[in-house]
Amino acid sequence: MKKAFGFKVAVNDQLICRAGFENEHSIVTCILDSVRRKNENSEELSIHISGLNSDTHHQVDWFKDSLKEGDKISIEVISDGFDPPATERKAFKDKDLIAHKLKTYYKLKEELKEHLNE
Repeated sequence: MKKAFGFKVAVNDQLICRAGFENEHSIVTCILDSVRRKNENSEELSIHISGLNSDTHHQVDWFKDSLKEGDKISIEVISDGFDPPATERKAFKDKDLIAHKLKTYYKLKEELKEHLNE
């Protein structure tokens, strides 16, 4: 089995989590967002540490929170001692995926009807 990697994440020198999976097939992400919306005149700073267990197709979250100016984020690559996720969601069933895709399709079709040549 190949070595599994994950991330040890700290905010302002406080350990937040040790995100990772013991299995060979997985995805772990650490996302930092800085969003300024023009139409809503809003701002957002956030951190989200999540992943996907590709063997079980479960989506997981270790941490999600707001950030503020001056926060210091540190990320260290690790290969063991992972924390269990805070939340876990089962994969969508095929029929649910098709229903979601159809809903998106019809919404976009209506939104873009002036640009379609049918």
